[in-house]
Amino acid sequence: MTFPDSLLFGVANADHQVEAYDPDHPDVWDLWEKTQKLTPRKRAADFWHRYPEDLERAASLGCKIFRFSISWARVQEADGSWNIEALDHYRKIAEQIRSHGMKVMVTLVHFTWPVWLEREGGLIASTFPDRFAAYAKKVATHLGDLVDYWVSFNEPTQLVYGFIKPWWQNRYYMPPGLPAGSGASGEAEALGKLIPNLFLAHTRARVCIKELRPEAKVGVNPLVTGFPPWLQNFLDNQLRREWLLRAMYRFSMAEPLITERAKVDIVIGGLTSESHHRLSYSTPYAVTGKAIIVLADSSIQDLDDLAGKKAAYVGETGVGKIATTHLPDGCELVRFNHVEKARQALTSGEVSAIYGDELLILPDQLGDKDRFRLLVKGLTRETHAVGLPIGHSGLLHLVDNVIADFRCEYFGACEVESEEEATGDTVIPLSLADYFAGKVGKPKLKDGEGLRRIRRRGRLKVGIREDAPGMCESCPTPGLEVALAKAVAQAIFEDPDKVEFIKLAPTHSIKALETKAGVINKVWRYTGTIGLIANSNWWYLGSKGKLPENLCPAECHGAHDFVGLDYYWGLPTTRLHEFHRLIEAGEGRFLNAPVWPEGLGHALRHLHRWFPDQELLIIENGCVPIADGVTRQEYLRVHLDQVAQACADGLPISAYLCWSLTSNREWGHPFTDQTDFGLYHIAMDTDPDLKRVPSPEVDYYRKVIANRSI
Repeated sequence: MTFPDSLLFGVANADHQVEAYDPDHPDVWDLWEKTQKLTPRKRAADFWHRYPEDLERAASLGCKIFRFSISWARVQEADGSWNIEALDHYRKIAEQIRSHGMKVMVTLVHFTWPVWLEREGGLIASTFPDRFAAYAKKVATHLGDLVDYWVSFNEPTQLVYGFIKPWWQNRYYMPPGLPAGSGASGEAEALGKLIPNLFLAHTRARVCIKELRPEAKVGVNPLVTGFPPWLQNFLDNQLRREWLLRAMYRFSMAEPLITERAKVDIVIGGLTSESHHRLSYSTPYAVTGKAIIVLADSSIQDLDDLAGKKAAYVGETGVGKIATTHLPDGCELVRFNHVEKARQALTSGEVSAIYGDELLILPDQLGDKDRFRLLVKGLTRETHAVGLPIGHSGLLHLVDNVIADFRCEYFGACEVESEEEATGDTVIPLSLADYFAGKVGKPKLKDGEGLRRIRRRGRLKVGIREDAPGMCESCPTPGLEVALAKAVAQAIFEDPDKVEFIKLAPTHSIKALETKAGVINKVWRYTGTIGLIANSNWWYLGSKGKLPENLCPAECHGAHDFVGLDYYWGLPTTRLHEFHRLIEAGEGRFLNAPVWPEGLGHALRHLHRWFPDQELLIIENGCVPIADGVTRQEYLRVHLDQVAQACADGLPISAYLCWSLTSNREWGHPFTDQTDFGLYHIAMDTDPDLKRVPSPEVDYYRKVIANRSI
């Protein structure tokens, strides 16, 4: 398949994800990461200073369009106070993009806005549409002559998640959140303000930009999830019935049907990147990665020495598949269910090495640790979390608050990096409004029968894998998991010893949380999430005039100059039962996200039927190193094939932008293989030089662009 000469290939990034944190200009995501105890961006990729070299890399790929975003927090320091130096900086970026022969695409809001604006009410304030229009006009005045395409709001359909907290979540996924006690009615009321505000803000900004530059092209890029056309058409029809949406939301999102009673209250130890759709999980308490150990006196010095030898791995067969990507050809893998048994096999000479999680195969608590040595570590970056039954939001909130203190103590991970005053309390507020109001005291733990049952019992039942550090026979001192479990017991009972450890088989630890009620609640959660994720077409339905006017006013109909979209994941009819994979992707666990390239083709044709006279732009499409068993290179190949087919069918596709040029910060998530979309890899937490290392996909994408074919 070939591509027409008119198709622009490009890459993209976003200000908060690649620019270093600026304590003088924090945005709402900086404050959100701090108050929610998420991973701060810190230096990110330092694009603010290193944009010249990154733009050269984009040009060397053959790109003809580059997308970046403006930090509103840097540009407008307060109402009426503009930072001209910041505007000059962004103009220099646009000028350099042009100097490389690339077109310029600018995003005005890529999920961030100033803290001062949020204090005034943020996106749902009645003044927001005019505030945004004034900001757009200022930016367009300063660099509009260099901009070819404008994106007002990045993925406006995702912004609703800052105002929705279903019963299975203990917090909002993005800022600003709503004050404690808002409930489903409060959330529905907030959405009733947010959606028309976004439409009005976009429309008024577009008017301001085009008054200055009539030739400007202004649009948005909703995130589109791939569903079979029959299902998408059905959902689009339901979106037109506001009463049905409100009823479904309140009915399925407010609370679980049944409070689950599992064998244990929580499971701790070894829960990393595997599928968690059957349970809730905490924020990470440790970052780890795959490593390989050998005997201390082994003659093996590097990975190639393992060719023709046996290596043990611990866990499900999926771990073995990952191991094959790191071990040399000819290395025979032997599966074990227990880390202790694998170490015994290594000691006896049955195997020559062990592949697995570094915190488990070679913990600091190991009594005979000197008998082993690390051959290599950091093969992946993964996170450890605590698992709970679905729906126990109060207990989950407590565990997250304990982890906030725990990470500070063990990893120094909660340093304050904001000009906002520290509260001296690590309790996590539910929303930025609660934080502004100082509501960060001890949380009211409303977990119904769940927490009451734990207190009546008088002890916390903790499921812990029997080979976890501190539990295994050769680990005489407690490990992280034991210490964390005691900290949770302290928070509940003010007594760290009121905890009962129940040893679990390492490969079946999740089963201790499974209940019959869990199956019912899983279906209940499915009902709620399908209304959130699948109804992602509401932006273009509104633009088409097919939403109630109180959600999309008439002045906003057709207010765009191109049809943009972002596409990553999807499910065909035969895989709709795997809907949980979309939930996981929405929660930042992309290794298990469902890959369905045909969904992109369906989305392009669907939107072209709605807007036949407008050009189509694929503004984001990309992948982590591997998702759903598909490598990033294969992912790009099959999605570009869909683009080529659509072009051959006559669809007016004018641009394809790969997300993203470099590794970046994925919105508060720890930087791991799960969150690395970069064509150029940056070891963001371990490399002080932030070196850009080309992935295999760099050469592949360059060849596609040069040959204009797959």
